[in-house]
Amino acid sequence: MKAGIVIVGGGIIGASIAHHLAEAGAGADTVVIERDPTYEWAATPRGSGGIRQLFSLPENIELSRYGLAFYRDFETAMAVAGEPAPIGFRQQGYLFLSDRGGHADMEANFQAQAALGVEAQLLDADAIQSRFPAITVDDVALGVFSPSDAWIDPHAALMGFRAKARAGGVRFHAGEVTDLEADDNAVRRAHLASGETVEGETFVLCGGAWTAALGAMLGWDIPIEPMSRESHFFRAQDEIEDLPFIKTESDLAFRPEGTGYTGGVPEWSTPAGWNFELSQNHFETVVWPALARRVPALETLRLERSWRGHYARSRLDFSPIFGPWSGGLANAHVCSGFSGHGIMHAPGAGRAMAELLTTGRYQSIDLTPFGYQRVLDETPYRERGIV
Repeated sequence: MKAGIVIVGGGIIGASIAHHLAEAGAGADTVVIERDPTYEWAATPRGSGGIRQLFSLPENIELSRYGLAFYRDFETAMAVAGEPAPIGFRQQGYLFLSDRGGHADMEANFQAQAALGVEAQLLDADAIQSRFPAITVDDVALGVFSPSDAWIDPHAALMGFRAKARAGGVRFHAGEVTDLEADDNAVRRAHLASGETVEGETFVLCGGAWTAALGAMLGWDIPIEPMSRESHFFRAQDEIEDLPFIKTESDLAFRPEGTGYTGGVPEWSTPAGWNFELSQNHFETVVWPALARRVPALETLRLERSWRGHYARSRLDFSPIFGPWSGGLANAHVCSGFSGHGIMHAPGAGRAMAELLTTGRYQSIDLTPFGYQRVLDETPYRERGIV
């Protein structure tokens, strides 16, 4: 099999790149290789699906603004043969709470967001309590509420990207890449476990938490590692008003989901690596007390299921690594390391990579600060405050 552009990794990032390449007229020249075509172990369907503009880095804010608008129109814009592509878009907002002394950073971030047109609101504890009576605010210095932010069904969005890309001529091929073959000038082909080979002129590595292993096949050191995160679905026994997606400095993150809620508290101290095994008592000893502390009505919740997924964590600075291999093979690109923000940034990242591959430069959002050169220079480009 031959292609002009070979995308290794068909999760939501790779599928978005493929769709945007098809939109640019390069669909028939693009192949996506996906090792897990049922997505049983993929990160995308296990994500929370949030889309927020509450960042400090301007590139992340712009990526989120594009993603929010893209997902808002997804159902109709991504229809194929007249069939709509619903993704459960729910625009119920995000609420950041400063409960661990970082309110100065949160306020500075709010000013940066406002300067870029984000319609967020800076709230003191009384204003938060008035708007969301269920939330306890006795330890909260301030909050930032972004009412236009939203969340989606990540699996539905992934399937929508795939379908639209295929309708635009992109070929999706099931296979596990076991080696990437290169000479002194370029990557030439991908070897698959099946014995097949896929030749290409340009290669994009976007295998999520597997990306470092792909890079190693070329001698390319990509500092991305899997970070296992446990999530939970639970129901409240008592009546609670409609809540936004809540994130706190003390690491609690949860949102409404159907007739219940989904969320958790990440274990940042857990060593990097693959782990799909559920913890024995993390929900009972960490998550549940945090939920009940923040929303007392959740003291009587009922846990229904738990699961684990993996962030593609950028070890350098938790920001994505994006673009060509600086100092390496010119036809090798990377688009990974979103560290939990891949779903919300997939539309913008896909558009930016398609621009780079088809025109040689960024046309919309300049993502140069996320380039690989900062890895060589050891100069982190990191979010301030809640990540």
